[in-house]
Amino acid sequence: MAEFRRCRSTIRFRDYRMTTAQRQKDLFVLVADLDMLQTMETLLNHSTSLGISAIDYDVARHLQRDPGCRVDASRYLRHHINQYRYALVMFDREGCGHDARREAIQEEVEEDLARNGWRDRSKVIVIDPELEAWVWSNSRGVPEVLGWRADYVGLRNWLESRHLWPRNSPKPPEPKKAMLAAMRHQRVNRSSRKFSALASRVAVDGTLSNCQDVALNELRDTLRLWFTAARP
Repeated sequence: MAEFRRCRSTIRFRDYRMTTAQRQKDLFVLVADLDMLQTMETLLNHSTSLGISAIDYDVARHLQRDPGCRVDASRYLRHHINQYRYALVMFDREGCGHDARREAIQEEVEEDLARNGWRDRSKVIVIDPELEAWVWSNSRGVPEVLGWRADYVGLRNWLESRHLWPRNSPKPPEPKKAMLAAMRHQRVNRSSRKFSALASRVAVDGTLSNCQDVALNELRDTLRLWFTAARP
């Protein structure tokens, strides 16, 4: 039996069989942890900021986290193959159990999905090194959510002074370490809700369009490819 979360509700599937009279949902998203779940639900709820139409989706997290998404996605998604038009799988390269390049890991999982019924309607997003890389977009909301009164430049300068953000680097090389240091300095507790708040602020202030992160751009471009055309 599979269990997954749609916004604030929990749905349990008791029967995976589907009749032709039942309507497919648009998208199933398999993620590695609660932080990603919160992030994806928030982004998908801001469909206009992503440049897509409103869609009917579900998001689930794999109990084996990043390694589970890497090696088990096709088996996990097998039960949903007739219930959803498209599937996304998202996990961190850091901690996934494979030291290959991000692109190579993505290709390996995508080929496995294609062999198991998801050809031309699935996409794998591997974040390098980890989800916290998406925190460091040049958004006015980032310092506020992390508990800072300073603006983004002030926060960056503080991280530079702590040798957590090299001057010529677009993002901290260890984004999670930088995020935790900034929050710890302001005595702000880390929680998955912070990722929802960050995703919401980034979506609202429009910095999604200017993000330099390859994985986030791939996610946005894939969703636009799937969901900006007229629906069948």
